[in-house]
Amino acid sequence: MQRRPLALVLDVLLMLVGALLGIATNYATNVEGEVPLPLRLLRQWSIPLVGIGLLALVGGQLWLRWLERRPPAPAARWTAGQPPYPGLEAFGEEDAAVFFGRERETAELVARLHPAAPARAHRCVTVVGPSGSGKSSLVRAGLLPALTGRRTRWSAYPAITPGTDPVGALRAAVDGGPRDGRPRVLVVDQLEELLTLSGAGERTAFAEAVREVLERDPRLWLVGTLRSDFLTGFLEGHLASLVRDPVVIGTLPREALHEVVARPGAAAGVEFEAGLVPRIVDDCGGGDALPLLAYTLQELYRRAGGPGSVIGHALYREVGGVAGALVGQADRIRAELLGPGAPHGDDPVVGTLLRLVTVRGGEPVRRRVARAELAPAEREIADAFVAGRLLTSDAGVLDLAHEALLRRWPPLHAAVEAHVERLRQRGAWERWAQEWEFAGRGEAFLLTGERLADARSWLAGQTGAPSGLEVSPLVVEYVDRSARADGAARAGTADAVAARVLESREPETAIGIARAAVTEWAPTPGALQALRTALDGSLLRSVRGGFGAAVTGAAWSPDGTRLAACSGDGRLRVWEAAAGAGVGALAGEPSAVLDVPGDRPRAVVWSPDGTLLVCVTRGARLSSWETASWRRSATARHGADGDGGGHGALAFSPDGRRLVTAAGDGVLRLWDPAALTPAGTRPAPPGMVWSAAWSPDGGRLAAAGEDGVVRIWPSAGPGGPVPAGTAHRSRVTALCWSPDGTLLASGSTDRTVVLRDAATGAAVRTFESMDGINCLAFSPDGNRLAAGDQHRNVRVWDLRPDTGPEGAALWLTGHREALYALSWAPDGRRLATASHDGTLAVWDTGAPPTVLRGHAESVWQTSWSPDGTRLASASEDGTVRVWRAPGFGPPEVLPLGQCAGLAWSPDGTRLGVGRRDGTVALWPRDGGPSAVELDGHGAEVSALCWSPDGTRVATAARDGLVRVWDAAGGAPLRVLRGHRDWVTGADWSPDGTRLATCGTDRGVILWDPDTGERLATLEGHADQVWEVAWSPDGRRLATGSRDRTLRLWDPAGCGRPVVLTGHEDRVQDIAWSPDGTRLASVSRDRTVRLWDPAAPTAPAVVVGLHADWVNGLCWSPDGTRLATASRDRTVRLWTPADPDPAPLLRLSAARVLHPPTPEERLAHRLPPPP
Repeated sequence: MQRRPLALVLDVLLMLVGALLGIATNYATNVEGEVPLPLRLLRQWSIPLVGIGLLALVGGQLWLRWLERRPPAPAARWTAGQPPYPGLEAFGEEDAAVFFGRERETAELVARLHPAAPARAHRCVTVVGPSGSGKSSLVRAGLLPALTGRRTRWSAYPAITPGTDPVGALRAAVDGGPRDGRPRVLVVDQLEELLTLSGAGERTAFAEAVREVLERDPRLWLVGTLRSDFLTGFLEGHLASLVRDPVVIGTLPREALHEVVARPGAAAGVEFEAGLVPRIVDDCGGGDALPLLAYTLQELYRRAGGPGSVIGHALYREVGGVAGALVGQADRIRAELLGPGAPHGDDPVVGTLLRLVTVRGGEPVRRRVARAELAPAEREIADAFVAGRLLTSDAGVLDLAHEALLRRWPPLHAAVEAHVERLRQRGAWERWAQEWEFAGRGEAFLLTGERLADARSWLAGQTGAPSGLEVSPLVVEYVDRSARADGAARAGTADAVAARVLESREPETAIGIARAAVTEWAPTPGALQALRTALDGSLLRSVRGGFGAAVTGAAWSPDGTRLAACSGDGRLRVWEAAAGAGVGALAGEPSAVLDVPGDRPRAVVWSPDGTLLVCVTRGARLSSWETASWRRSATARHGADGDGGGHGALAFSPDGRRLVTAAGDGVLRLWDPAALTPAGTRPAPPGMVWSAAWSPDGGRLAAAGEDGVVRIWPSAGPGGPVPAGTAHRSRVTALCWSPDGTLLASGSTDRTVVLRDAATGAAVRTFESMDGINCLAFSPDGNRLAAGDQHRNVRVWDLRPDTGPEGAALWLTGHREALYALSWAPDGRRLATASHDGTLAVWDTGAPPTVLRGHAESVWQTSWSPDGTRLASASEDGTVRVWRAPGFGPPEVLPLGQCAGLAWSPDGTRLGVGRRDGTVALWPRDGGPSAVELDGHGAEVSALCWSPDGTRVATAARDGLVRVWDAAGGAPLRVLRGHRDWVTGADWSPDGTRLATCGTDRGVILWDPDTGERLATLEGHADQVWEVAWSPDGRRLATGSRDRTLRLWDPAGCGRPVVLTGHEDRVQDIAWSPDGTRLASVSRDRTVRLWDPAAPTAPAVVVGLHADWVNGLCWSPDGTRLATASRDRTVRLWTPADPDPAPLLRLSAARVLHPPTPEERLAHRLPPPP
């Protein structure tokens, strides 16, 4: 502290004088005898001297304290000719000589910086006051001169404002400040910019930087200024330390305003006419009084002529008084820029100034703008306002000289009011962008999710925005970078979801998840492919929901054109089959919605001629409708209340003349369908009858229920029931006859389905299920039996003799609760399922398979015939199977031995196979002449390829040799020697002039097949090369290796190969699409991948997964499908997805049984449900 050296001296002197006087007085008063003269004088004057000394020392202390609190007189006279009034700008330290009216506040601030206990002082003082109250002037022109002008002198850092980089501004000021050992002060003006121009991260960092600076320098004080309307934003969080003990200032009293007007003028040699100063003081008012007053006085000074002039009433009226000076100046500048007749609306001048305004907390505040951001016309406007002292320009940054302009000038004020919400939103996004900039443009600060969507929507809405509401380049870049990063993240997540979808064993569930990945994350190639693969793997064709309750019954009309379904909401709905929309498609809306009388409907059935539709309810009521008009034709009760039948206890006789129902009283009731009048009964053992079914010839009626026994009645006559074979262990819930009447199937809650000989009742076959059976249905041809269980599964057994005792089971998954009804359409392909989960689904059970089964061992290779009608597969089981497209039914099995090489001739008439025993066979198609056998290799033949003209065959073998054969007669033409080990692959160039081979020696060799000359050797793989393939145009050569990479070579030897990475195990096979736009590869990592040769750095699209290694692949001749061979003993067919997502999304929209559950969303990294 400045007073400390002198104060310390005075304190010490006070103690010493007191002590000396005390000692001397005691001695003088107690000595006996003659006392020396000095002591006699001391004895005589000791008391007065002690009093005088004490008074002097105490007075010195008081004088020092008065000096500390008294602002110093102006250090120098005012420079002649300089305006003594600052206008809209704040007083600076150099204006101390003309700063008046705040002496008391200056003294209070000085006292705050001289606490009684400096070591424990907070050392951060903030001046808080309303806009226009003179906070900045008080600190800059009052406090700083009071400190730095003293004899002991403080040092002052250059005053700063936070701006958009508050931490940088603070560090720059402190690092460049004085280091002279004196007390130091740093002024941080306009602290509200921490709220208006900075983000939360910048505010936190600034508060932490202030703490560190003050801890590091115990002689430093920080003095800030803050608008009072922003104080609440500082009361919580890290900024609270800046306003812990504020100095609050208000408006100046009348006497102080008088000094503000008169004394600066007197210092500059200017006089006011009598009565003008009180008049000016009377005109002051409002929060903007001081800046408006200073601007008015500055205009008066300039117009009066400076020093020696007299400011009169007439001049005061001319400038418009305190209220009109600023407005008049702005109006004059605007009029000069626009010319006569300028409107006071949205114009270029106001638009330019709007760029300097933002809104925070509902209040308009200044916004700094780089001059470089303005268009040339806007710069001209800004320069005019800078010249008029209404704007400031510092280091290329424009700012309002004072916020009074935006509140007091009507055109700007009106524009702000009209666009306050736009300004607020712009300011909010700018703060987000500035925080990102402050954080080093880190990805963690980019926008995501809903906030990004809001930003993009807002930014899109700024197109054509009124002048002055333009978006800063930083915000545009911020949103763009956020969108690109979000797109990349969404794409990555979509691909991750896609990878998991491909692992799914339930394609119906996979459809919903993959579709969500496409629509909610991103339509990446990987996500689209996952959706395409899921759709291909599913037999689901239509889904109808929205029932609001369980779907309890479903039935196709006899002609297959309509599908009826009843549900627990008390309604019966009928859909038309959609013509031309594919097998299983339904019209979008039901053609009929019928209210069913009584309790919840339980089953629905069509009459054999399709003219009636009958429904039974849980409340034992029957209702029928005429299907031509949908008029209800009759109703009846088929049992006592509460005796409603079980599942499916409703059936028409084949001739349509009788209807049977069953109820809880164990009675089978026969009805006349036309009027629903009783037509007889068939007594049954006590207990509920759950199911009843007519034999196809109408001569027998089967029923079963609680006791697990299936009984058969004659449909006519008095005969009683006959038990049909062994009883189930639990209730029988479903019965159905085979179409030829030879078999009767029964399903039970004991989880079994039993096929019985209808004549004897003996069990023929028994099928196990995962849960109790609810419904059964034979296909119209009798070859398949569908069962729906109480869990959620539908299982379709193929009953043909060659399928084995268990039958080839087809699983239909996707329902989430019990199945209540099954119904085959007459075409035998469409199967409708109704479930307790509230959905109705239609399946195409006759769709061509995408998984071809039959091989007993690993499948090594596939080859598609040139006409696309046949697909051959070679297996370790010693057979080649030839599947006929497009149905891919039971294949032709050729016992050709264990084969690794497989290829159709270019004309499709012969199939070449390379065997493990070193021989080659050229097998004729369709029973042509006998096979041509080629024998010459001494080891396994691993590759075989035909020349483009079909006249020659090249074979590569484990003996390290490549042989060229005459395809017609099998004569050897040439042996190519050059590989040092096993030759694993070979391929002819499209023009037939070159032959490429590869091997385990890591080399790729190009040969002239006519001469046997070795043309080139391509090296670069880090491990064995397993396959080689020419592009269709012959300009590129692809290779696949054990090093997990593919390489694209220029066969001419120009440049380095392009390396494609992504497989996680060795690449087994590769193949170009017929048009050369895609390259497919398979690997021991179980994946099938598609590469875009035009974008080699893009990741490959995973088309699908096998359960084990994938050994081989081939394209269909039209390039629409891929066939792959795997060690899992299957051949799979894949459809590459179209890059346009629209068709896939339209197709999949009708095939989602249920949207993903929250658990599935979490497991597959999908966003929460919308």
